[in-house]
Amino acid sequence: MSILSRHTPAVHLDALQEELTAAGITLGPIKPGTRVTRIVDHGGIRWELTFIGHGYWAVRGPGIEHGVGMDAPEAAEHIATAALDAEEPGIPAPATWRGVPVPEEYATRWDSPAAVAWRDGAGAALAVAYLTAAAQRDS
Repeated sequence: MSILSRHTPAVHLDALQEELTAAGITLGPIKPGTRVTRIVDHGGIRWELTFIGHGYWAVRGPGIEHGVGMDAPEAAEHIATAALDAEEPGIPAPATWRGVPVPEEYATRWDSPAAVAWRDGAGAALAVAYLTAAAQRDS
């Protein structure tokens, strides 16, 4: 049996709405298939806010896979700050990473979540290629 809330009390939803509106963020719709998760799109980034009880929200987005509990003011500040950070120039990428040329879309923002995902994928592809070559060499 789940200990999470099955609905969001109006007082907590209103508090979240007020904080987001004050930060210039629009609270989106309920995520399909859920009762307590709201979608927020701000600054080109998609966030999910799940009500976890007592005025706290699990915030999921870039770099936060499993959700971090925040109250409404913290959640609004985190989302607004992340949107500002996304517009600032990031760390430049090297020309190659582990011998693989870095695509241009990741080269300008090496510290972005998309670039981290690309590095993870490239690392996995290199590992598979190495293991396949080793298996063929051993057989």
